[in-house]
Amino acid sequence: MTIHNYKKSPITSVFLIVSLFFLSCQSTLVYGDSENIKPYIRVITNSPHLFSSPQNNCNTEICSELLSLITKSEKTIDFAVYGLRGQDDILDALIDAQNRGVMVRGVIDKDTSNQNYYSDTHLLEERFNQVRSDYKQDKKTSRYSNYKNYKDKCVRPSGYKGPLQCFEGKGYASREKFSSKGDIMHNKFFIVDNKYVWTGSSNISDTGTGGYNANVVASLKSEFIAKYYLIEFEQMFNGYFHRAKKKLKKKDIEVDIDGQEVSLFFSPQGYAMYRGVIPLIRESKESIDVSVFFLTHKNVSKELVLAKQRGVSVRVILDATAATNGYSKHNYLRENGIPVKVENWGGKMHMKSALIDNKHLIIGSMNWTSAGESKNDENTLIIRNTKDASSYKDFYNEMWDSIPDKWLKNDPMAESIESGSSCGDGIDNDFDGAVDVQDKGC
Repeated sequence: MTIHNYKKSPITSVFLIVSLFFLSCQSTLVYGDSENIKPYIRVITNSPHLFSSPQNNCNTEICSELLSLITKSEKTIDFAVYGLRGQDDILDALIDAQNRGVMVRGVIDKDTSNQNYYSDTHLLEERFNQVRSDYKQDKKTSRYSNYKNYKDKCVRPSGYKGPLQCFEGKGYASREKFSSKGDIMHNKFFIVDNKYVWTGSSNISDTGTGGYNANVVASLKSEFIAKYYLIEFEQMFNGYFHRAKKKLKKKDIEVDIDGQEVSLFFSPQGYAMYRGVIPLIRESKESIDVSVFFLTHKNVSKELVLAKQRGVSVRVILDATAATNGYSKHNYLRENGIPVKVENWGGKMHMKSALIDNKHLIIGSMNWTSAGESKNDENTLIIRNTKDASSYKDFYNEMWDSIPDKWLKNDPMAESIESGSSCGDGIDNDFDGAVDVQDKGC
């Protein structure tokens, strides 16, 4: 059962609400999974050991799966991506689709300076006239983003100037004072012909679909799931991003796909952490294997410790750059007996994923942070009784075993001789402005 609760809003939002209502009314005719369409869901992982540097070509399975969906598209392609860099195969396929009459629309991220992190994102705006960003929304909300100075309620870490977070008797803060550039449209999903969805942690970039980072995506054929991705897309396409999206409560979006119970959560209105991730952790009885880029969320960190205390085997793989974040909770987990390995690859641990009791899988675009849940545009899938559990477990074990045990207690520098090919991959792995041999770690 899906519940829609709309909060009363100004007249300017009436058009969007009517549009969403009309779209919902169409669902029984256009979007319902019909008998002649067999839904499926495939989980595809990408190893961080495939390449020693970012790749511009589409030589990974996560990329070829997306390329195939775009190439076979007949009517529509709607995408929400953080940005674009170095992926001409994907860009050219989208252009070809448009040239043969497919309607291509998109939403992308922009900061308060109207800039995108990825260097080729402007090509999406130049080649397709129906690509929009969250820039205007970020400008509207930027005035509320500056933190006030409050009296410290716990001991501030020495030399850290950012907003103080008190957690379990310890203070956490960023090194520099907080300066907001806007909330993030952080999704990475494509909807093709209103029935296929490609989504997950991989950006459309030389490090993402190009295969340098560890990532996981899901490829689905489900008109039911595609319908809700499209509703979410339409809100953003019509200018409603982040916390400005309407109170379209997608509380119970779930469907059985070939014996797998799939639940869908959108941030921030869907409360993915509290309604999806944390309840699944609480249900765990045997094991939790986590692989995430950022892990700063206080409550999910507590739940992992509680799971450990009741006898569940918990493991965590964290990104090396993320480990330097002043709010990271990986050392708190270590202090409470949870083995945490910080990766020492060239590429990043970019997944936002967990396997629970070797049968339930969490994947999506949402980092395990408060911003990921309560501010950014994200999507999270929970797949109960996934048929890909065994292969995912093997993949996780390979990643775990590839990281030396010395990184259970210490953290390697993300761009240094400690981290694989990071000193010769041509990118700024730790975001300090220095690349390869110019970086002090190399």
